[in-house]
Amino acid sequence: MASQSERISDRPKSDVETAAGTQAKHFGALVRERREALKMRQDDLALATGVGRRFILELEAGKASCQLGRALVVAAAVGLRPFDLMSANNDDDNALLPDLSDDLPDLEDDGRG
Repeated sequence: MASQSERISDRPKSDVETAAGTQAKHFGALVRERREALKMRQDDLALATGVGRRFILELEAGKASCQLGRALVVAAAVGLRPFDLMSANNDDDNALLPDLSDDLPDLEDDGRG
């Protein structure tokens, strides 16, 4: 019998998962670009932000499962703000946060709104 992780890895990825992977790579590239522009080593950035060098390595490599809070601390340390991340590539093909609302199910009106 296949394990749960094997079953999950065998299923096709949704548009949201695919976009998240692409955007994680873009996010990592932005962080690396800013770090290099600041002439910082990965070790320096890790020390300055209280994370391990491995976290910086994985973040810059585009690992989609990096912890968001820690990733935002690292981004802020190299001068990136959430607005910069959202507007980095503002065309439809390369937007950091693509509009996936058409992929979401409609919400039923439950009378609370």
